[in-house]
Amino acid sequence: MGILLEKGFVVFSLLFFTGAITVLLNGGTAPNASQSDSISKVLMYGIQGITGLLLVADYKRVIQTALREKLLWIIVAIALFSTFWSDVPSRTIASNINLVRITLFGVYFAARYSLKEQLHLLTWVLGIAAALSLAFIIVLPSYGVMGMGSISSPETIAHAGTWQGVYGHKNILARIMLLSTIAFFLFSPSNRRHRWLVWGCYVLSIILIVGSTSKTALIIFMTVLALLPLYRALRWNYTLVVPFFITVILVSGGFSILLLGSAEDILAAFERDLTLTGRTDLWMAVLEKIGERPWLGYGYGGFWLGLNGESVDVWNAVLWQPPHSHNGFLDLWLDLGLLGLSVFAFSFIAVCLRSVAWLRQNHTSEGLWPLAYLTFLLLANLTESSLLRQNLLWILYVSITLSTYKNCENLAGAKAFLQQKVKKKSINKITPRVQKRIV
Repeated sequence: MGILLEKGFVVFSLLFFTGAITVLLNGGTAPNASQSDSISKVLMYGIQGITGLLLVADYKRVIQTALREKLLWIIVAIALFSTFWSDVPSRTIASNINLVRITLFGVYFAARYSLKEQLHLLTWVLGIAAALSLAFIIVLPSYGVMGMGSISSPETIAHAGTWQGVYGHKNILARIMLLSTIAFFLFSPSNRRHRWLVWGCYVLSIILIVGSTSKTALIIFMTVLALLPLYRALRWNYTLVVPFFITVILVSGGFSILLLGSAEDILAAFERDLTLTGRTDLWMAVLEKIGERPWLGYGYGGFWLGLNGESVDVWNAVLWQPPHSHNGFLDLWLDLGLLGLSVFAFSFIAVCLRSVAWLRQNHTSEGLWPLAYLTFLLLANLTESSLLRQNLLWILYVSITLSTYKNCENLAGAKAFLQQKVKKKSINKITPRVQKRIV
């Protein structure tokens, strides 16, 4: 009973961290930094308190798990210290409190559950989010469909009729459902008993992506699906892997050249232009602001403050009011400078390498989960911004970072143990006189 209650708490917390419950409590809109309903605050403090108790209850395993990955804590430390150079320390402190909160939840998630169990619990969260989104789109379109509610803005008017489900924007729904398709696709082979339900959620997630009209999400979805067979090929013997990937790189390079030559026509088919709906102009304006503080940035959460912050210069340059850079790496550079961006890059590469090692050792579909998630995170942040910003995505990055480290250590330990046993057996077969010489 206690285990079920704990899993229920995890599912509820992760659903809360997707932003769904907060949006519902705010009348179908995502609250900004100055808005927060009292119920959401109570839920947040409740989740924080229970997480703290669970961390303390299993503190030995938590400490052992948390101390494995130092780069992760260096990123958090840089964010905390950025309060000292932030133009708006109060905003940076508030952002850091949330960062520490969700990072600790990610530590608990990694310490308490294996990667397989994490994926299983995540499918519950995303399945509930998909079902709730569909229900609100059909039954309560004033909440589930943009432009149908009493609250109107240039953004809702521009995207009127598109689906947002239980989230504050169609792009957020698309991003969460994109993650949902990956999770259910990888989880389906291991759940034969409820395979129809798993595939039903998978199809529903795709339908919700289509209803959101997010072309970016569809492109990432097709890209990840195309990459999964290549990731499986990493399990082959190196004598096969090397020539295979050389061939893939050469073919991909030639194909990319053809795509670049027809880029305008391809983008037009997805109702986009060469500026990616104004994103390239935005990125140029952001890079100019980065050039003013390239090394340490503006402090975590200290740039995009509307008319009250440095972001007003970007707004004036692009003649619209983006809430972020529409690129997670540029936003990380704005927040923590080249220092923070570099540390994250090293951390990301290290996790990718460990994910490949885990993939080669684990031949189940769940073995693909860490590398598939990192691919999703990378691609999703090319045109949107969720690094250290979207609670659920950072929690999953923390849990995968720590879990892959733990699994690689276990595999190395098991390999060393087996080698030692083999060595002992071989020594026992040798004559006593020779054994003394070896020892």
